[in-house]
Amino acid sequence: MKQVIIIAIFLLYALSSFAQEKLSILLIEKNLKHEIRISSGVMMFPNDKEWIGGFTANYMYRVVKWFWVGANINWQFPSDTEYYRWREYNIDGAFKDFIISGNNKFFAIAPEFRFSFTNTKWATLYSSFSAGYGMYTGITEIKPSRQGVLLKDYCYWNITLFGGNFHIGKKHNVFVGGEFGLGFKGVYAIHCGYRF
Repeated sequence: MKQVIIIAIFLLYALSSFAQEKLSILLIEKNLKHEIRISSGVMMFPNDKEWIGGFTANYMYRVVKWFWVGANINWQFPSDTEYYRWREYNIDGAFKDFIISGNNKFFAIAPEFRFSFTNTKWATLYSSFSAGYGMYTGITEIKPSRQGVLLKDYCYWNITLFGGNFHIGKKHNVFVGGEFGLGFKGVYAIHCGYRF
């Protein structure tokens, strides 16, 4: 009989501890519906050029426990430098050589949808998709009749195959993490942010 009472007390204690943990997770999720983050991606894809990376600022809102909506702003800086050379002649036959160089810079804004498949007090694991509109400085060959930089547009997209946030702090509202995916954010990106 003593063993049954001891086992019952142990089970009630374990159950109450589990319930308190679940309750604290629910309170955290209820109060932390907004998320702001900054990330840096490496090995940009898709392009045949070598990239040094880009930066993304992101805002997300938790609609339900497993579904987030938001937007991101993405800046990219490819590492390749474009050089353009030309020669201008004067009437007397004298000439002057010119050279200009520059890097194309990419800027995009896009909505994002995130599906989280693990939500705990300490971590969130998720997948996401974003697509939107982007512009870049299309540096063109400089000619005497046409000098300057053209703005061109492109379709921005990114698929996060697997991402994770690891929550730290007393209220678990600061986080760090990373993502593996395909698209303009990068094959791998690291990030940090704040939930409120």
